[in-house]
Amino acid sequence: MSKERASTYPIPDRWSYLWLAIGTMLSLFSSGKWTIPLAAWLVPVFMIRFMRTQEAFRGFILVWLAPYVTSVIAWWGMMAPHLAVAVNLLILAISTLMIGGLSYLADRLLAPRLKGFAATLVFPLALTALDLLAVTLNPIIGSFGAQAYNQYGNLALMQLLSVTGMWGVTFLLGWFASVVNWAWERSFAWPAIRRGLALFAGIMLLVVAYGSARLVFSPAQAGTVRVASLTVVDADDLIALKADREAFRRETGDARDRYFEQTIREARAGAKIVLWPEGAGVGFEEDEGALITRGKEVAAQEGIYLAMPLGTFYEDPNRLPENKLIIVDPAGDIVLEHLKYGGALLDRIQPGDGVLRTFESPFGTISGVICWDADFPTTVRQAGRNGTDILLLPSNDWREVDPMHTQMAAFRAIENGVSLVRQASNGLSMATDPYGRVLAAMDHFTASEWVMVAQVPTQGVSTVYSVIGDLFGWLAVVGFVGIVIWAVVRWRRAA
Repeated sequence: MSKERASTYPIPDRWSYLWLAIGTMLSLFSSGKWTIPLAAWLVPVFMIRFMRTQEAFRGFILVWLAPYVTSVIAWWGMMAPHLAVAVNLLILAISTLMIGGLSYLADRLLAPRLKGFAATLVFPLALTALDLLAVTLNPIIGSFGAQAYNQYGNLALMQLLSVTGMWGVTFLLGWFASVVNWAWERSFAWPAIRRGLALFAGIMLLVVAYGSARLVFSPAQAGTVRVASLTVVDADDLIALKADREAFRRETGDARDRYFEQTIREARAGAKIVLWPEGAGVGFEEDEGALITRGKEVAAQEGIYLAMPLGTFYEDPNRLPENKLIIVDPAGDIVLEHLKYGGALLDRIQPGDGVLRTFESPFGTISGVICWDADFPTTVRQAGRNGTDILLLPSNDWREVDPMHTQMAAFRAIENGVSLVRQASNGLSMATDPYGRVLAAMDHFTASEWVMVAQVPTQGVSTVYSVIGDLFGWLAVVGFVGIVIWAVVRWRRAA
């Protein structure tokens, strides 16, 4: 392989635009509301082939614009509803440019300047580096749209998250496409491609074997706790009444009565932890104290941990509303208070400090964040570092992101080795163990009763990712910079 000559592009191919058409069609199902995991593996195969049969600039424009159009279709309604349509379209344009278009352009320009199998590293390094930067540099939507999420459901592959985070999965997606094209350019002649395919297949086999072994040989649960999570009313419907102060206070008061009634019912059925969805305790400033006092009384009366998300509006027009989670212990004391930080700019709320707080209980170390907070992997990594066993995640979604937004949260469970309980109004509620295995689920739009009960493991597991964080992703950035320098040096020497 080391004596092999570098490829010369553009490659003559009369079927060039057919590959673009196939890649574009498949991209409709590679992310967004109709995600098919296999499509995400195949799209870059055909897009790389098309790019290598075209002049660089023309190919780049087409492999950016064609998937952009399908992304608009596949993601319509799933983007931030708080933003204007034009802003959402711009975000999609930048996302498809960084994660897709520029990765293909890098491959087209650099791969022909390298020899043999080493050229297959250009695209996966570019894809991983740009995906990492897109997530890290986005303070608004965080990891929404990251490539690895399209592999939800492949539990063996997803175990790689415990080591590399999402970036190992992204790298493999890109490397597969690059290796297929490397073999394609050699007419799939076995003598010419067998060593390269053996290397790639061996690494894939190791990844799948690791994931499978991690699932099969996971230690027996030391114990579980019964967790009930419930939704009584859509918080958005209550907030819509805010302009009519009397009606708003009447409806929120009624909702709180019902939340406490169902909380008591679930506690008496055996639940030791009860979780409400994001915004369940929405109300005016003067009503917050009474709600917290009542929550303390019920928690002490029933001997439970009660997780109450509040949404507080203040009289002072210069003070932003607060979206916070308060957890009360069986003694009636507040043991955790967390202010939402993810999406604070969009929601126009007081932003939190991004610090995950914990408390000790008979059921392990417990922590909590709110909805969009879980879309920031670097921040949630604190859960792995501070020994969290159970992460509570009250949420409030909208129909278009059901079930994807909850499935994204499951990645945080595997990365950090925590059990996760996500109660979502207007979405999918789900509890998972530290390996991402679903313990219970309830969909807001199909369930006859918005209550989910799960026996949740009380002991988390250690993960490499919680220690090294996004190191693999940053190594991809360094690797991509290195391969750019290498390609440029080779080009100048050959000139």
